[in-house]
Amino acid sequence: MINCLRPDYLVWRIGLLLAFAILVFGGCGSSAPVQKSAAMDEDLERFKRAAQQAYDNGRLQQAVSYYQKALQRAYIRDDYQAVLDAQYNMAICLINLQSYAEAFEVIQQAKTEMAMSGQSVAADFLLLEATVLYLREDSDAALKITDQILAATPPASSIVQNKTHFLRGLIASQQDDTGKLREAIASMGQPNLPQLSADRFELSGHLAMAEQNWDAAINAFEAATELRREARDYRGMAKCLALAGKASERAGHASEASVRYLRAGRSAALQGQFDQALIWLDQAELMANNAGDTQIVQEARIYIREVQALRAASHNHPDK
Repeated sequence: MINCLRPDYLVWRIGLLLAFAILVFGGCGSSAPVQKSAAMDEDLERFKRAAQQAYDNGRLQQAVSYYQKALQRAYIRDDYQAVLDAQYNMAICLINLQSYAEAFEVIQQAKTEMAMSGQSVAADFLLLEATVLYLREDSDAALKITDQILAATPPASSIVQNKTHFLRGLIASQQDDTGKLREAIASMGQPNLPQLSADRFELSGHLAMAEQNWDAAINAFEAATELRREARDYRGMAKCLALAGKASERAGHASEASVRYLRAGRSAALQGQFDQALIWLDQAELMANNAGDTQIVQEARIYIREVQALRAASHNHPDK
């Protein structure tokens, strides 16, 4: 993964967003102006390092707290670039925490910041806004923003455009619009970055599912799983692995489905996604029961008990 502490703030944004864990939308191509590097502020850099370390270790609430401190320091310095960086990365953490209303508020604050500086809204922020709207089940509003991104002059970066097509493909899949889904896949071309290739494979898997081509769906989701693993996008990897489990389930391969759900649930649990982990582990137990695989049933039950205990402990001792 690109080091999020590199001095180029556009690359920094790309690095953190490509690690985005619940949807794995990412990339950037901000229209923010190039500015001279301000003198280093030790407190600001310390807060950024602490936030990055917390993010890397899965302590997302703690990362939000440090990004808030970095934002306050950026306001003190009246540092436009540092303000946007802190807001962008804070919004990503909040999205990962499924705190969509808070993430949306941070994005609106960033848009106000850009307006005060006489700048148009950067494409990477528009993509974040569209993502949050999609997650809040306002797909129509999300699509309008994706239209704005794709029609922008000068055009957004190829990464942002590809991620925008990915989001449009997810919306099309959700709406059972196979025509728009095919259009989104075609618009992505043949990307070189593993994360973008994973996006294309994931959309191809959704299309195969819509066409009830279960084997093709399994292969596409498995390819996406491998690419997300390569990109160290482990949350996205677990999601694609569960999708492969779903395709296996539809194909009538209960035993294979149970194993994939189990692996996805185990990974999600160790990343602190306890609610999602329990959904996949419950499905693993159900599929294993259907297949008569007592070993997987027992394994799933062990993980379910462990995750339930971890979830209870996390409620008693929230991330600080």
